[in-house]
Amino acid sequence: MTAQPGDKAAGLALLRAHQEGQSAARAGQPLTACPYPLDTDDPVTRARARMWLRGHDRVDPFPIDYSG
Repeated sequence: MTAQPGDKAAGLALLRAHQEGQSAARAGQPLTACPYPLDTDDPVTRARARMWLRGHDRVDPFPIDYSG
């Protein structure tokens, strides 16, 4: 799926990916369960992956240890 400027369907897909990430975090799935590949040439798929990860992180933040 390649988005064109003003493509509302692409925006909806990003919102859906964010919600899917949140649902996955609530279900206890790890970050590695993201169904969208980050190493694709399709910008919409990469954006979906980022939104899925952001949604997951919103519910279950990745722990970062700054003490070391």
